[in-house]
Amino acid sequence: AHAHQRWVGICGELASDPQAIPVLLGLDVDELSVTSRRVPLVKACIRGLSREQAREQAKLALGKATAAEVRDALETL
Repeated sequence: AHAHQRWVGICGELASDPQAIPVLLGLDVDELSVTSRRVPLVKACIRGLSREQAREQAKLALGKATAAEVRDALETL
């Protein structure tokens, strides 16, 4: 999307999933839209990450064939 000058946003449960947040950031998502109750959790997850860590997790996730494989791989980190 960015190659075509498009903004990328994710909303809903995926945007506030602590396992998904590093992957989404590593994929250079521009915005995570979450309920106000989840904002502190999301901010804490983001603060605990470096850009390099996020990119590594995104690369790991992209190498998996299924959502279950992604979750299993991320749980071992």
